[in-house]
Amino acid sequence: MATSRIQDALASVPEEYYTHREDGSLVRQSSSAEAITAGLERLDVRPGMRVLEIGTGSGFSGALLGALVGEGGSVVSVDVVDDLVVRARDLHARRGADNIRVVTRDGTEGAPDHAPYDRIVAWASSDLLHRAWADQCVPGAALVVPVAIAPLPRANAIVRAHRTRDGRLAAERLWPGGYVEMHPEELTQWLVPPRGVHAQTADQEGNPWWVSGMWISGEDTAARARSLVDALAVGARTEGGALLGPEEPVADFHAYLYATAPEGLSMFGLGARGWAPGHASAGGAAAMLGGGRLLSTGDTTSGREVRRWVHQWRQADRPSAGTLSPVLEETGDGWLVRARVRTRR
Repeated sequence: MATSRIQDALASVPEEYYTHREDGSLVRQSSSAEAITAGLERLDVRPGMRVLEIGTGSGFSGALLGALVGEGGSVVSVDVVDDLVVRARDLHARRGADNIRVVTRDGTEGAPDHAPYDRIVAWASSDLLHRAWADQCVPGAALVVPVAIAPLPRANAIVRAHRTRDGRLAAERLWPGGYVEMHPEELTQWLVPPRGVHAQTADQEGNPWWVSGMWISGEDTAARARSLVDALAVGARTEGGALLGPEEPVADFHAYLYATAPEGLSMFGLGARGWAPGHASAGGAAAMLGGGRLLSTGDTTSGREVRRWVHQWRQADRPSAGTLSPVLEETGDGWLVRARVRTRR
C-alpha cells in the first residue's frame, strides 16, 4: 500500500501524459506504476532532498520524484537515450516542474556536476553498486538499485543500501525484481542480455534462445554450450507436473539459486517463453519455468539436479529474496552484491 505522500504524488502527476506519445503509442521504456511505487516506497524520499535517478524512461518516475522532493528539493535524471532525455525535459517544462533536471549520460558514472545526493534510485539493472554513486552521496544517503546477485545475466534482485561515514556502502535488504540491463549505449532489443551470454541461436519463429553458465570458461565448455542451446531450440520438452506447490513462488526458489550458486547453475533464454535459471550437464539441460515446470533437453541428469535443489530449498525453509542477507564484496569499481541464506537458530 503506497504511503499517503506517494499517493498524493500519483494523484498530481498525469501518468499517460508521460508514458504515451502523441500518437497514443506507449513509450517502450515505461515501467509500471506499481513497480515505480514500490521503488519509491523503498527509497523513502522526503521534502527538500536531492535525488539522482538513473534511467529517465518516459519521465513519469522523475515527475513523481519531483513531486515528492517539493520546491525545496531537486531531481537529476540521467539516461543514455538522448531522445528520451529531450522528450522528458520538454514534458517537465510544459508542466512547470522546474525542480527536475534531465541529462544525457552513462548512469554508471552518476551525475557528479550536480552532486551531492540524499537518494539514488535506478530503473535499470546493474552488475554492481558503482563507487561513483557512493562518492556522490552524503553520509547516510540511501540507494535503491536492481543489481545482479550472481554472476549470471538476469540473476537480479533489488537492493537497498546506504553510504557510511567513511565513504563505503552498506547493504540493508533485498527484494525480488529487476529491469533491463544498465548499458553505456542505447539498447535496441531486450530479449538477449548485452553481457554474459555464452551461446545463442534462434528458432524457426525468430525467437532467441541463449545460455549463460558459470561453468563455461574454455573452448570445450563453449562448444558444449552451443550444443545445448541448439538442442533446446529444436527439441525442448516440457516435463509433467509442477515441481513447486501453489504456496511456493518460483521467484523465491530462483532467488535461493542465485544466493547458493550450486554447481551447474545456468541461465537460459527460452524463446517465446522468456528466460529462466536451471542446470546444465554433459548430457542435457533443464530450466525451471515460471509455473514451476521443467523445460529440458537431453538425458534426465539436469532434471534430477533441479529436483534436488528444490528439496534443499524446502529444507532451508524456502528462503525468498526478502529473507536473504545481502553481502557486499568490494572491487575496484564498487561493490558486488551477493546474498546468503540466513541460518536457522
